[in-house]
Amino acid sequence: MKLKYCKKYWTLFLPLCLISPVAAQVKGIVSDATDGNPLPGATVQVKGKQRLTVTDLSGSYRIEASQRDTLIYTFIGLQTREEAVGERNTINITLREDKHELNEVVVVGYGVQRRKELTGAISTVSKAHLEYNVAPSVDALLSGAVAGVNVMQSSGQPGAPSNIRIRGGNSINADNDPLYVIDGFLFFSNASSRKAGFGTIEGESNPLDMLNPSDIESIEVLKDVSATAIYGSRGSNGVILVTTKKGKSSGTAVDYRYSFGISSSAKKLSLLNATQWAQLQKDYFLNKPGFSDSQIAQLGKGYDWQDAVLQSGATHNHSISISNGNEKTQYFISGNYLKQEGIILNSGFERYAGRVNLKSALADNVSMGLNLTANSSAQNSLTTFEGANYNSSPFSKGIANSLTYALYIPPVVPIYNNAGSDYNYNNPFEYAYLREGETTANPVSDLANSTAATSNFVFFGNIYAQYSPVEGLTAKLSIGHNNAAATQKFFAPSYAALGLEPDGIGGKGHKNVKITLSEFTLTYTKKLSDVHAFDALAGATYENTQTDYDGMQTAGFTNETLGADNLQDGLPYGKLPIFSGVKKSSLYSILGRANYSLLDRYHVTANFRSDYSSNFAANHKWGFFPSVGLSWNINEEDFLSSAHNLANLKLRASIGSVGNQEIDAYLFLKTLEAGHYGGQTVYSIKNFGNDDLKWETTTQYNIGIDAGFLNNRFTATADLYYKKTSDLLLELPPTLGQEFAQMVNVGNVVNKGAELSLTAALLDNRLLHWTVTANIAKNINTITRLTGEGGDIFPNSTEILRTGQSLGTFYGLEFDGVVQKDENAAQLPLTPAHTVPKPGDPKFRDINNDGRIDKDDRTTLGSRQPDFVYGLSSTLDIHGFDLFVLFQGSEGNRVYNQLRRYLESPNDAYNASATLLDAWTENNPSRTVPRITTTPLSSELDSRYVEDASYLRLKTLTLGYTLKPLPKIRMRLFLTAQNLLTLTAYKGYDPEIAKGTDLGVYPMARTLHAGLSLSF
Repeated sequence: MKLKYCKKYWTLFLPLCLISPVAAQVKGIVSDATDGNPLPGATVQVKGKQRLTVTDLSGSYRIEASQRDTLIYTFIGLQTREEAVGERNTINITLREDKHELNEVVVVGYGVQRRKELTGAISTVSKAHLEYNVAPSVDALLSGAVAGVNVMQSSGQPGAPSNIRIRGGNSINADNDPLYVIDGFLFFSNASSRKAGFGTIEGESNPLDMLNPSDIESIEVLKDVSATAIYGSRGSNGVILVTTKKGKSSGTAVDYRYSFGISSSAKKLSLLNATQWAQLQKDYFLNKPGFSDSQIAQLGKGYDWQDAVLQSGATHNHSISISNGNEKTQYFISGNYLKQEGIILNSGFERYAGRVNLKSALADNVSMGLNLTANSSAQNSLTTFEGANYNSSPFSKGIANSLTYALYIPPVVPIYNNAGSDYNYNNPFEYAYLREGETTANPVSDLANSTAATSNFVFFGNIYAQYSPVEGLTAKLSIGHNNAAATQKFFAPSYAALGLEPDGIGGKGHKNVKITLSEFTLTYTKKLSDVHAFDALAGATYENTQTDYDGMQTAGFTNETLGADNLQDGLPYGKLPIFSGVKKSSLYSILGRANYSLLDRYHVTANFRSDYSSNFAANHKWGFFPSVGLSWNINEEDFLSSAHNLANLKLRASIGSVGNQEIDAYLFLKTLEAGHYGGQTVYSIKNFGNDDLKWETTTQYNIGIDAGFLNNRFTATADLYYKKTSDLLLELPPTLGQEFAQMVNVGNVVNKGAELSLTAALLDNRLLHWTVTANIAKNINTITRLTGEGGDIFPNSTEILRTGQSLGTFYGLEFDGVVQKDENAAQLPLTPAHTVPKPGDPKFRDINNDGRIDKDDRTTLGSRQPDFVYGLSSTLDIHGFDLFVLFQGSEGNRVYNQLRRYLESPNDAYNASATLLDAWTENNPSRTVPRITTTPLSSELDSRYVEDASYLRLKTLTLGYTLKPLPKIRMRLFLTAQNLLTLTAYKGYDPEIAKGTDLGVYPMARTLHAGLSLSF
């Protein structure tokens, strides 16, 4: 019976078998057209069927297909390709970079979105910046990479943070740093979280050093309000989204990278040598050493103290990652070790970092994952006089740290004693600040024997779960924790600069910042035919922050061997020898977003977020921040159907508002602080409080256009924006008779500007790929309303807050040249000493025309805000070689070169700038350098020292070569130079001074790296 049944159906299907092709095994290799490397994890699918496979580590595949089938080859970020099988049994395929970027998925706030549908101003850092940059921190990767993002390094100290401003600074005293979101989770990035309260440790450590740049898959920068409003108060300064690498379902992959670098100071200041300094003493001062002409002639160059405190620093950077997975579970594990020696003695940075990313599908509609980062770092920096006994401190003479003091030591003073092994603590010319009896400070010894250490431990991570009960609906719960624990300790022995007066001083402090964030979101996506598509997001978040801190400071040690680890050996010292406290704050948020697309051509995005902050007064805790954005894909209209070279043309517009609550907790309350005076504990007012303290709000308008030509080989993005920040959070300085400041809401600031980004794939063929990217951005920062006595506010002695001026505007006298012998001095305004100026004296403009120069003649002298910033990069790939070049620059920003001002004010105790060799004399009638005098005519800041700090820097130059020593191993060898060349007129160590005032900022390093990366 069974045989008859089989024969029946055999005769039925025999004709079909005769006309249908027989399926056979098709094999091949899928590789990258750019460098020829195999692509593990590429998908190969039979078109129209469920049959598919994934390439292995060597890029190989096997799949069953008939002669009439078509195979589809796909890989993330590369163009999809289709190939008819025909009579071939072997099909090798190369996939090129996907130039059709409109369908690219871009990370946005709380989700992803097709680039085609974006209504906001969102920029992506190129893969070249991520792959070819050896910078040790995330913020450095942004330098020159994105239009409208100004990155200024705070110093050259290893481990120091950068100041990042997206479309200018909005606030005076509230935080201006952008929000970082790592793998969808908010990250606390305030550098103050790593300072324990000691002013005796210079600089700050970078909170972003917890993330290894080698782990980063992509970086998006959200700039306008349509993109940032979903983050409400946290997005007022822009948002930087960092996505780290994840495991793939293609099997095990291992990546290892090592680089070794040598660093040196990119510049040395020109100072007087021994002969020149001795001649200066003989000609203009009392010649206390009693040098004769013959003795001066024999001095030569003398001792180079600047060179003695500088050194060559070595950098070692190891990174390794392992990823694996299957269709249900994928993981990524990485580790990093970084050690940087600074270019100043006994300074440096060391980091251990580890990361785990895990994602698992528990069921068809349920998944969960976690992202964990742990980091331990240590930074050695310089001790500083700032904030320590200011009135009697060398800081009042411009000596901020051991570096600046080394510049001041007369070059006739030996660094070591006669034996050449022990430090010299006898400087006969030091008569005031750094002398205690017969002992004087030695800055080289200070660097070697003083301690200024910051150690950090950071744990940052979140766990999340997603559930999709029906098609299009997704619920997500995410819970995360950020714990940053910092310990700072300093110690200066009795023979060090800080320890002379108190007979040795030390301190230790701790700060522990704990942040817990819970987020719950619902997302619904629906598409109706090819006409309508929409998605909606609703959610709620809760964030709680607690900061605990404590510290102690003692002095007068009997045994200095253990330093800061033996503080009980000393006696309590200073106003706050022991301090401790806790601060708590909470932020509750309700958020929502809706996206709607019509005909896949017209797009609308509406955002709403309401935040409750405990940092504000009772009646002002809630803030409401809506936004709306529109975009139009013009190139898809019928009237442009004949424009074949036009690949993309989109118009965008947005409007909305965001808030800022990034200030210390409890500033709306009146608080007291305990202190020690005369052996007694007394309480004084620490903060005056403000019952009306409320949100700082920024309203923003943006219009932009995106264009692409010749299959997007050439792309351009341009934006115009206007931001108005109202109710500025400002800490008013104490008035006469007060000791405390007060946080208030005062005035408005406007930032308006334009941005332009261009990318061109100049050559793109099988042998050669050459891409050039350029960006430029102009921002105009203006105070449009301000309150205060006389309408002006003076936050310090060198700056002014004035309506019509920008934040960071310098204020002082305007230098007008040097008085010459043939001038009629009687017609010149009187000097600040109320005397008639003499030939060789500096001239200043008499602004109020009252016939004399005084503080009423001060005027604005420019701002630390740049006129525009720009970046230019080029990537060239040819026959396995790659070349990456990055230029970055700033134009129009000013820096107060305070160090230069002191070095050009000579005296009989300290060295001076070599500029004084060109000082005015009767035989050298200089018009720029006044005569040398022991009685400076004015103590006011003047325009000579507010310098143009514009610069063009060759930031990164990388040359690499990729080879395959074994079939499954990819090796890349590379050489990288950082800060190789800087073109600037600035006279200090480096023009990149984030805070605008240069008093011996740690010099920028020039570094040469060599390294290799292995993938297998």
